[in-house]
Amino acid sequence: MKKVKLEVWKVGPHIIAPEHCIYRYWDSSGEGGCNYKEAYIVHPSVCSICKLCDFTSDIKDLTLYVDKFINYLTLVNTEVSTSINHQSFFLRKNDRIPLFILINPEIFDSMLKWSYQEEDEIYQKVHAYYLNNEIPLCYILGCPVYLSRKLTKSKVMVVGEIEWK
Repeated sequence: MKKVKLEVWKVGPHIIAPEHCIYRYWDSSGEGGCNYKEAYIVHPSVCSICKLCDFTSDIKDLTLYVDKFINYLTLVNTEVSTSINHQSFFLRKNDRIPLFILINPEIFDSMLKWSYQEEDEIYQKVHAYYLNNEIPLCYILGCPVYLSRKLTKSKVMVVGEIEWK
């Protein structure tokens, strides 16, 4: 893996592609972000499949907003909070331990917009960072919370252990 600085192109979702990226393409459609008018770019969804790059960010402290993420998922968005509680209760009632929590892209985007209300530039950087790095957003009920692009039919899913026979 090569270390690459994460730079958002224009207002997103595309990012500036490194020289070694085989999926990059040229964009010269006017004024871009990161002090470039034209550059090689790539969509971050390709990066999450390719995984050749280890993206770094100049964001000072990502953990600064973890408390806001937790507040959004447990207090502000009552539909998500209720769903997490009910699913966790169901798993424990059936002797299954909750392992992790998945949220869909819609909830992820709402959570970031609520957390970074007046900081649009930081919002774009954090959004791109979490899309490219599969790291926990926060922890709820002792379970890591992850973004899942594949979760489309529900807003949140608590995944629990199961005994295969």
